[in-house]
Amino acid sequence: MVWVPQFKLYDSTGTSLLYTFPAVEYTNAPQSAEEVIEVTNIRSKGSLFIEGGETAWNLELRFNLYGDDYGAVTALIENLENTIEFNEPYVLRIDKTGGSYFEYKVKRLRPFTYPESLRNFLQKVQAVFTVNSW
Repeated sequence: MVWVPQFKLYDSTGTSLLYTFPAVEYTNAPQSAEEVIEVTNIRSKGSLFIEGGETAWNLELRFNLYGDDYGAVTALIENLENTIEFNEPYVLRIDKTGGSYFEYKVKRLRPFTYPESLRNFLQKVQAVFTVNSW
């Protein structure tokens, strides 16, 4: 049996599971957001560098919604849109193994996009979450 990682969205406390992304076929995570932050001042010469800062970055997910017919797929889209609200803080967890995961503090600051609208049985979805945005 092949193990497949789960992509799960929790409330901002990380305790209540709100949504499990089905059939994820692409993500650009995990990534390290750690970098050196440069602070400049227009009156000074040079910059100050702060090690270990974390910048915001866009985490992408592409997944598929499957249903028995057009009505079922449309209901899945409505559930997705109503469950994951704009500008609300969430915790996204991506399984590493059965007992450990990557965890990101995210917000949805962009609309979901629906390429290749084939809603008879399948709808592709692209989601972008901004990491380190709260």
